[in-house]
Amino acid sequence: MTRINGCLLGLYEKALPADMTWDERLKAAKKAGYDFLEISIDESDEKLARVKWTPEQRDELVAAVRRQRMPILTMCLSGNRRFPIGSEDEEVRGTGIQLIRDAVDFSLDVGIRIVQLAGYDEYYGTPNAKTRALFGAALNEVTEYAASRGVVLAIETMDTNLMDSISKVMRYIRRVGAPYLNVYPDVGNLTSMGRNSARDFKSGRDHIVAIHLKDTIPGKTRDIPYGQGTVDFVRFFKLLRQMRYRGLLVAEMWATDDREASIEYVAQAREFLLAKYNDACGPHHSVTFDQGTAVNQ
Repeated sequence: MTRINGCLLGLYEKALPADMTWDERLKAAKKAGYDFLEISIDESDEKLARVKWTPEQRDELVAAVRRQRMPILTMCLSGNRRFPIGSEDEEVRGTGIQLIRDAVDFSLDVGIRIVQLAGYDEYYGTPNAKTRALFGAALNEVTEYAASRGVVLAIETMDTNLMDSISKVMRYIRRVGAPYLNVYPDVGNLTSMGRNSARDFKSGRDHIVAIHLKDTIPGKTRDIPYGQGTVDFVRFFKLLRQMRYRGLLVAEMWATDDREASIEYVAQAREFLLAKYNDACGPHHSVTFDQGTAVNQ
């Protein structure tokens, strides 16, 4: 099978060498068999500056997308680690809120559908009841802004207590109560934190819009090659089939200093994931549902 559960499979930007041009990056992702790219807006000044690009700079990115016929559908907005929206420092919190607003406007201009938010009230500081309350209030504010622009926000499941499960993310989603705020689980983070149960996934089944696919080990949530971690991808893909999940999927990995090896690995990673999905399908490509029925795909 060439698709995982019928879903589009994207590639995280940082899986490819950082010195690539946008045309090179999009072309490499497409050549490796991916359907779209996920752009990164991390804590670095270089990537934070992207959301302040001029109209001409944004047009250049859109032109590259059109030339390569390879869309950028999602954004990984991890820059809020540096500027958390639950910070007790009003200036830091305000900068974090503005960062999300700018990311929404950027997404509207370049065709991004989903902005993934980091589920941190505070990252480098000390979380407490006040930071959680401030986070909740800011989440309401940025969701209203995103809704006014037709851009979906989705909270990632993280490696800290506040958002280490889908059910915890869902508490905030229910409080906000808006269709433009959803959940973006990371199966690697969930596994590393011991939160990868079917029950937890099903708690957010109507709000999961995209999923990060990465391998992890307990205590380490990045730079683990596929197949060398503890994520049970076959079991996970069986669950996706059972849930009839049809959102986006993104392969998350990081390039190494070996440029050519990194480019080759993204294709190998896709083949690994497809093989695990085929294993999950079984010889007859069928799955039994909770209610006792079965479907073929």
